[in-house]
Formats: sequence, structure tokens, C-alpha cells
Amino acid sequence: MGKLDGKVALITGAGSGIGRASALLFAKEGAKVAVVDYVPEGGRETVKMIKKAGGEAIFIEADVSKAADAERMVKTTVDTYGRIDILFNNAGIMGPLARTAKITEEKWDLIININLKGVFLGSKYAIPLMLNQGGGVIINTGSTAGIDGLPRVAAYSASKAGGIQLSKAMAME
Repeated sequence: MGKLDGKVALITGAGSGIGRASALLFAKEGAKVAVVDYVPEGGRETVKMIKKAGGEAIFIEADVSKAADAERMVKTTVDTYGRIDILFNNAGIMGPLARTAKITEEKWDLIININLKGVFLGSKYAIPLMLNQGGGVIINTGSTAGIDGLPRVAAYSASKAGGIQLSKAMAME
């Protein structure tokens, strides 16, 4: 019997790294997992690994920085499993190492949109569902860069600081 038996987890950025490791662990603990990533090969490989270990998972290709994709990942998870007990907003990118004045506006927007807007959008569509079903858990990946800041990754630091404050605001709500 696992700690997450009967639970449904939606994990973004689950095609590699922390997201994949979390998806594998959640499945091992009994959760049904919606593996979300914008890289299909990585996401499908995570699902394959979960199923090979005896778990249950689906893959949803999505760009968390797009409202329609975020809404669809929540809807697809609910359509498949009937609920979402855990939303793990994990998708994120660091971006190029560069001094602040050298970052292009496009790179700044990309990092902020994935790391901060993605957390907002995933939560925006999952919160009403969780409230209607009587509860749920939202986990957001942070970074010490969001607390102390780091040189040459200003957008990443800003996005992670925003994610920390968004998490606090949502918790207070």
C-alpha cells in the first residue's frame, strides 16, 4: 500500500529531471499520474517507465505558458481520472547565462512565461476543481535563486521569486 493510493497527480515538466523523478516516485506510491511536458519524447518515455514499473500514467503534450494548453491538461486529467488531487507545477527553464543588460526581451519573456505564468495558469485551472472536489495539494518548484538571486540568470531569479510569492498568496487565499 502506497502513500498516494487512489490519488491523481498532474506533474508538469515530467519528461525529464525533477519532474520525471517525481512522476516515478508518485506512481510507485500508488498515484495515477498525468505526465505533462512540451517535449513528447521525454513525456512518453516517463509514461513508459511508469507503466513498466506497474503504475498508471498518461502523457499530455502542453506548453504551460499557454492558457489553452494549461486548461486542456487539467481537463484531460479530469476526463481520464475523474479528479486531480495533486498539481505539481514543476516545468521550468533557466535560460542562457548572461548579464541582465544582455538578455533579449524574447528570452526574458520565455523564462518568465514558463516559470511564473505557467505556475499561475496551472493553478488557475486546478484550484476551482480542487475546491469543488473538497481539496487538493499544489506543489510549486522553487529555487534559492528566488530568495537570494543569482548573477547572470536575472529572469530565472525573478521568475522563481515570483513563484515563491505566488505560492504564499495562494496559500493565504
